[in-house]
Amino acid sequence: MLSLRVRWRREGNALARLRLAANGLTPLFLVFALVALFFFQLGARDLVSSHEARAAQNAQRMLDTGDWGLPTLFDEQRDLQKPPGFYWLVAAVGCLNGGHVSPWVTRFPAAASAIAAVLLLYGFLRREGYATGALVAAVALATGNHFVAIGRTARIDVPLTCAVAVALLAFYRGCCAGDRRSAHGWFLLSALAAGVAVILKGPVALALVGSTAVAFMIVERFASPASERPRLRLLSAVFGVVVVALVALPWFVWAQHATNGEFVRVFFWHHNVERFAGTSETLASHPWWYYGPRFTLAFMPWTLLFVPLAVWGMCSGLWKESRPFRFGVVWLMVMLLLLSAARFKRADYLLPAFPGAALALGCAAELWLTSRANPRSVTHAKWAFGFLTAGSLAVWPVMWFAVEPAEASRQEKKPFASAIREDAPKPQTVLLFRTESHLLAYHLGSPLHTLVEWGELKEVLAANGPHVVVMPPEYVDDAERITGRKLMPVASLADFTSVRPPRPLVCLRTAD
Repeated sequence: MLSLRVRWRREGNALARLRLAANGLTPLFLVFALVALFFFQLGARDLVSSHEARAAQNAQRMLDTGDWGLPTLFDEQRDLQKPPGFYWLVAAVGCLNGGHVSPWVTRFPAAASAIAAVLLLYGFLRREGYATGALVAAVALATGNHFVAIGRTARIDVPLTCAVAVALLAFYRGCCAGDRRSAHGWFLLSALAAGVAVILKGPVALALVGSTAVAFMIVERFASPASERPRLRLLSAVFGVVVVALVALPWFVWAQHATNGEFVRVFFWHHNVERFAGTSETLASHPWWYYGPRFTLAFMPWTLLFVPLAVWGMCSGLWKESRPFRFGVVWLMVMLLLLSAARFKRADYLLPAFPGAALALGCAAELWLTSRANPRSVTHAKWAFGFLTAGSLAVWPVMWFAVEPAEASRQEKKPFASAIREDAPKPQTVLLFRTESHLLAYHLGSPLHTLVEWGELKEVLAANGPHVVVMPPEYVDDAERITGRKLMPVASLADFTSVRPPRPLVCLRTAD
């Protein structure tokens, strides 16, 4: 009997060691899976959108000229739609790539930020004591279909999501820290991340972070006992505002001065105020409920778990017991409401709300599992989680080898640009008339000159010497009539694409 007890004790210790080893290996497997998910085939396709091409142009020009101040495109036009934070990241990676900005380089900051956001959420919940919830939240965030898609695209939204997540999770830690020194450190990190978010996106980033933080503090006054409420001292709040201003404000003040006031008109007024109010005729407006169905689709397949678990968490009283769950729900709801108030809406703008949804999902999932008395329910839940994970991952080989290459083919501009540069090698200037194709401009490279008005085209073509101009084919006859110059075809975009381009273009050379 004694030997049997000793053997049981030894086997129990072995199982415990195996569990500890498995828990220790989980982060390694998670990192490996994330790298594969976000970096596999990342540079296999060309740049496929205006956003990617603008980022590549701005970053490449920074490296070529050494001017890292105002984002500027290859045609020397200032790109004032966004602050330069994302372009700085792309240019920094380009430095490590020998000064060349490739599609892989352009997408690297977004992919790396996606991985960082997932690991950040995982580490936060593990420290809060939610081992299972940390894994659920990390997997849900990493494989939410829109998060992966934009994480593999050179857009600002995923780096912004990562910066917002750092700011909010550090703010949470600071409010709940046991001693003042630790709280100051967390608040400093939160303010620094918020400042970085502003440099990435502008004042909307501060609105997302600030409104969520304030709403969380208000909710906690009603949900937590007085002795356990998170605390934000006035000095810490003032300190945070000062740090954010020191990080972000200098560049905005300098940009306003460098553009002689144009920056406020273009960036703040047009791309912030008019987007929010929907007063610009060039920006589409959407109804207030737009983000409800959009989030449902963008967070799939995890919306299938999130909705019932969130309802269960609210009805069962979980929201009173779990502060991280409350924080995740506040995070998601505040951002949905704030973004819904704007008239101009895009699905990409929802991404900063995704970590909040994943946080709430992870907490609810773990507490639901621990509340089950029937082991069969737990088994079924694990199978459901595995099925959704496998389903979300199974979609991505189709994306890698079918959807993404098809999109790249539809937007292909590189062969057309090569044909143009064969006829007009650098340093000859290529004229782009009523052709806003940032992808074509990226492949053409400098020097370029963009023209919009007929008078501008006539003036440029009146100069002696050969000229090469790219324009939509419907303008060719009018161009010859108005400018008085005979234009000979050099190349057509349709001849260099495997599918019919959505916007046909032709390249012409003056014949006399």
